[in-house]
Amino acid sequence: MGLLEKAGQINSGDTSAVSPAEPEIKAQPVAAETVAEPEPVQVKKRSRRKRATRKKREPREKRVRVAKVLPEGYEEASRSQRVIRRGSDFAVSYGWTVPLSVLTAWGSYFDPTYVFLLGILLMGFNLGFMPYTTNRTVGNWISRTTFITSKSGTPHQSYLFLKGLTFPMVMLGMIIFLTSTSEGFGSRKGQILLGSSLIFLLPPLLDYLFYRLKRDDLGLWDTLYGGVWMVKTSKSTESKGWLKRLEQLGDYSESQGWWSDNESNDDSGSPDA
Repeated sequence: MGLLEKAGQINSGDTSAVSPAEPEIKAQPVAAETVAEPEPVQVKKRSRRKRATRKKREPREKRVRVAKVLPEGYEEASRSQRVIRRGSDFAVSYGWTVPLSVLTAWGSYFDPTYVFLLGILLMGFNLGFMPYTTNRTVGNWISRTTFITSKSGTPHQSYLFLKGLTFPMVMLGMIIFLTSTSEGFGSRKGQILLGSSLIFLLPPLLDYLFYRLKRDDLGLWDTLYGGVWMVKTSKSTESKGWLKRLEQLGDYSESQGWWSDNESNDDSGSPDA
């Protein structure tokens, strides 16, 4: 009967295949790996050095400013010597500007290049070459004067150069200032010209105020160079050639009695050009 039943099931299409049961695979426990922990790093404690006992600072002594005075053994130049020195230096350095200005104002048409170059050479000779070689200008030789510092030495040659630029700085400053007024202070060009004029006019103005307001009667350049005075000097026995001729002009001015007035104390506060 069993065979017949199986044959009937095949004919009727009921074929339920019975699949064999798969055996269950049990996961085996994995042994946990032991990780070696790092040894704790021992931080070395820095040994505290004993701080050296600080020495008590002694209070600094306040420097007392010593008033700059004329060294002993020198005599300030007289008023006439100052005038002769200024006039001589102006004639040598800037005397050429007078005829040039007159001819220009007269309306004469000429080329001023050669006159201008000659004037530059004269200015360089009197304010550059002479101070560098003799520590004196032509005006100093004619007036028989020289400049001395508070340390009984001669100032650097740049002192005479800067001091001699007062006249051109004032003239250039005034010309540029008048040009800026015509351009108008509201325009950029006018403002630039105004600033340039102040750059030229400021040093002479400060020099004048120093002479008028300071008690030591020293100007701007005199103060910056450590105190400078114009003093009398004796006739040099070593001068030769054209330097000797300059001293002969000093002899002539002295023989005329042009130095017979009081010392420069009467003229204190007047700036030297």
